[in-house]
Amino acid sequence: MNSVTNPDAELARTLARLWPHRVHESSVWKSLLCVCGLHRRAQLDLRHHAPGRQIWFCRWCEKIWIDGISDRG
Repeated sequence: MNSVTNPDAELARTLARLWPHRVHESSVWKSLLCVCGLHRRAQLDLRHHAPGRQIWFCRWCEKIWIDGISDRG
């Protein structure tokens, strides 16, 4: 089977090493909000690592958005 790697998914995996996701620290209610699709997004300033890209992550789970599209989680 020939698998093609999505470059955005690979970027998300690489950048995820820069910060830990907070599932272990968040409460049950915050986890429930993430399951319902209500995330607490924060934007990362990664102009040097990914120029021209807008990268957001959830402070409560491991979800990542690159240019508005969810690539992980």
